[in-house]
Amino acid sequence: MYTEQFLKNIIEKYIPFHQVLKMQLVFVREGYAQIRVPYAPELVGDPRSGRLHGGVISTAMDAAGGAAAITTLGHHEDQLSTIDMRVDYLYPGKPLDILVSGEIVKDGSTVIFTRMWAQHPDEEKLIAEARAIYRVRRQQEEG
Repeated sequence: MYTEQFLKNIIEKYIPFHQVLKMQLVFVREGYAQIRVPYAPELVGDPRSGRLHGGVISTAMDAAGGAAAITTLGHHEDQLSTIDMRVDYLYPGKPLDILVSGEIVKDGSTVIFTRMWAQHPDEEKLIAEARAIYRVRRQQEEG
């Protein structure tokens, strides 16, 4: 079974690319996770405007969907991997932090469907939304 600290370690310390982005797990409950990516000049995709690179946003979306999916895992050897993800970019990401929320839409025995959305803190307007499918391999309980 996941714990908040276990998931925080996965998001913030275990995955090297998340460390590059300085991702932070902000909030988690079963079936839901929220991740913050602090703004840094290295994350800019358009140097003329300082707007965030779309790859940063999509990476954070995948992390939030995956984190939500991890909350369903019950054994330390369970495995999760992204099968497919679709991102719709609605507005350019400003040179600000982004908050990405992910929630489970359907938790199946071998696949988990999620939806995610990204916005800047203290703003309601979404900068992107996404859907993803994750493959899950759950260990059988002994007994």
